[in-house]
Amino acid sequence: MNDMVLISGLVVAGVVGVFALVAGFYGRPATLCEARVGEVYNFEYLQPVSGDSKRWLAKVISPVCRLDDHTIKSMNARSSYRKHDPEFERTNHLVTCQTKDGNIRQFYCERAVNCRKPLFGSLIA
Repeated sequence: MNDMVLISGLVVAGVVGVFALVAGFYGRPATLCEARVGEVYNFEYLQPVSGDSKRWLAKVISPVCRLDDHTIKSMNARSSYRKHDPEFERTNHLVTCQTKDGNIRQFYCERAVNCRKPLFGSLIA
């Protein structure tokens, strides 16, 4: 009888442990458009040039920049970045993040798909 209780307790502890790890590192669904400074997100970022996406783990280092249509038109007029790429389109929310490898990047949050917010994100990013 004691062995059965011990085995049952170990099984329950194992299931709870696996659930905690998955929830902690995989996270819950989120949107990068509502990100706050210090939060960590795991997302796929769509690149319009190739159509391929890349998964990123990134920590938000500045507030979400909300761009109005006038600002976007001005950026398009001044910038040579992807100037002749008909697929490229700037969107209204720009987020500055630090990636796991230490690089600083800006992401248009409308291109972040399958976005998740890990519970233990600050430990892994």
